[in-house]
Amino acid sequence: MSCLFSLHENILRFKQDKHGVVGLPMRLTISIIIGTVALFTIISFIMSPCLFPSKMIITIYPLTNTIPGDDPFPLNPPITVYVNTSEGHPIKGATVLIKGLSGAGSGSTDENGKCVIPITVTLASGLHEGYLDVSVKAPCHESFSQDDMIKIVRSS
Repeated sequence: MSCLFSLHENILRFKQDKHGVVGLPMRLTISIIIGTVALFTIISFIMSPCLFPSKMIITIYPLTNTIPGDDPFPLNPPITVYVNTSEGHPIKGATVLIKGLSGAGSGSTDENGKCVIPITVTLASGLHEGYLDVSVKAPCHESFSQDDMIKIVRSS
């Protein structure tokens, strides 16, 4: 019986305590806001796992190519691109795009960070040189883009 009386006293005390009831909606609102911020942070991290992307080192061979005549001409040798981390480790799976002079080519790097891209270019009549643009993208690395990086020269 004393247990029942004690429960009844606690219920009466709770009904008389106006501060606990008034503060409840505010606590609930704050909890929802904190939970939403935490959920947003977790989802952002899942969608973009790299908070601090690192830089890449791009090496291209050859940087100057010679072609004969005005007709579309496949570059020989094809353009070879090496993609490495700033520490010199190869980056596998980087996407390389080379475009310009009415031609384009793309590919992905292998386990050695190497990508060979065959491309056919055309120098307009009257021009003796032109340039190709290069862009490279890899997960967790800063994108690389350089206009006029590869020079194409018409042989005399």
